[in-house]
Amino acid sequence: MKRYVILLIVFLSLSLSAQEKPRLGGWFRYAAYGQSLLSDEHPNVVRFDVGGNTNRSEWDWGQTGKRWRINTFAVMGINVPIWSGNLTTDGRFGLSVSMPMSANIWLDLAEPVTCPIVDTDYRIALPQNTFIHRLNKGFAKNYSITLAPFKHESTHIGDELALQHADHGLPLRRVNVSCNYTEIDFTFNEPEERLAECHTFRVGLLLNWDKEGHWYFIDPTDGNPTLASPRNSRWEAWLQYQYQSPASKHGFQGVASLEIRNRAKMGYPEQDWDETEGVSLTPRTEGRIFTYNMFIGARYSCPNYTGMFSQFNVGVRLYHGNNPYGQFRNYTNFNQVNFCIIVQ
Repeated sequence: MKRYVILLIVFLSLSLSAQEKPRLGGWFRYAAYGQSLLSDEHPNVVRFDVGGNTNRSEWDWGQTGKRWRINTFAVMGINVPIWSGNLTTDGRFGLSVSMPMSANIWLDLAEPVTCPIVDTDYRIALPQNTFIHRLNKGFAKNYSITLAPFKHESTHIGDELALQHADHGLPLRRVNVSCNYTEIDFTFNEPEERLAECHTFRVGLLLNWDKEGHWYFIDPTDGNPTLASPRNSRWEAWLQYQYQSPASKHGFQGVASLEIRNRAKMGYPEQDWDETEGVSLTPRTEGRIFTYNMFIGARYSCPNYTGMFSQFNVGVRLYHGNNPYGQFRNYTNFNQVNFCIIVQ
């Protein structure tokens, strides 16, 4: 009996001491660092775009023949919080664990007959980890490192286009762009102080798990595999800069964000077709290409709330580079000018 009393006293003492310590972190807590910037090419946010983009017959279901086409793009993304908190009582060091996922949907709502889905890209990750060190020394507010050990991407052309490609005898009806990869980035000046002026810089690296550098494959039932020779180029790298102005008393800020990315360029041929001339192929070679993605606009932050979906951004998004969607990444001169809404 005496032994059990001693054990009970020890247990109560440990419990009381644990309660006296400040709580450093917790489960399912949102962290304001390690999040997508406004110029991320594939963000983990909710984004809606409508505007003009370069048009080609391979994704022009109605065969309008126009150089530019009004399309709609939607990103349904979220960075699900798993755990976050401070590692020290002074708050200098923090850690967040989260699970980012997104679906990027390209819709041709201007097509009056069927309004087809042109392409859908899916991305999901096992838990990613972000470590932050808060410096608070003048201009240098903090730096962070984010590691996502495993991410997966899978893309799917829309059914209407896939059927159309088959009906017209395109040699590549579907290219399966699918890969597993690791991603790491370093950020200087995470915009944790949501209403303060901030200059944020980020550099990142992506490494494809496939040792041969294959980002895609062509199934013989979907086309002629000999038309492509995947290149041994396993990486992507990017630089980002983002600026946010001091907030007004009503919570409005000016925001601007730019990403420059160097990535693999797909080498299977571009396909064009029309009713009179039939199908033509423009050869393309594997290689690398720079892409440029820019957002400029205004932000409203919800008062007295800094959690998930607390920021509403409206502006213009400009893009130049290869087509960033699905199997159309072999098209190297793709441009977008979109009105854009981003909810973070």
